[in-house]
Amino acid sequence: MAGRAETVRLALTIGGVPFEDHRFQREEWPALKQTLPFKQVPALTVDGQVLCQSHAIARYAGSLAGLYPTENRLDACRVDEISDFCEDVMQKVAPSFREADPAKKKAMREELAATTFPEMFGMLDARLASYGSNGPWFLNSITIADLDVYCFVSMMKSGFLDDIPTTICDGYPKIMAIYNAVAAHPAVVAWNEAHAK
Repeated sequence: MAGRAETVRLALTIGGVPFEDHRFQREEWPALKQTLPFKQVPALTVDGQVLCQSHAIARYAGSLAGLYPTENRLDACRVDEISDFCEDVMQKVAPSFREADPAKKKAMREELAATTFPEMFGMLDARLASYGSNGPWFLNSITIADLDVYCFVSMMKSGFLDDIPTTICDGYPKIMAIYNAVAAHPAVVAWNEAHAK
């Protein structure tokens, strides 16, 4: 699973902004954690300053890469709205990661697949479509919000979430149009090929 930093990685990659991608090993975490302002990842170091919080970093990376509206505040709010809703989706999964009882975890995931996710995906699909863009993106060009949609669909399709069908997003045309367009972006194709497991 790519994790919370993937939107940032993809934004920088698409924008041609050079960066060093450091992925730490589990045994490195206790020492690394002590060096981080909020004791969590992702973090981005720029000119010796550590930036925190995945969405703040994504907006920064998006502004560097031309994937975040810096002139149109309304469009910036729209991007934030979609990115925040994608985070809401991911937060619905989080309790199941902490559940130690396999039967309870299975029940949690099955409920997500049967009820919670269809409702959330329906709302997201309608909202994305409501902007009426002239192409696959939810606005008229790719943004970090499109990357967030791609990342959450990628997680659903990965099979990483037991008891949630990998096809759960397939019935949502705008979500899938965005996912497919990001997946086909030449920079994303190259990134995924270089980082295939």
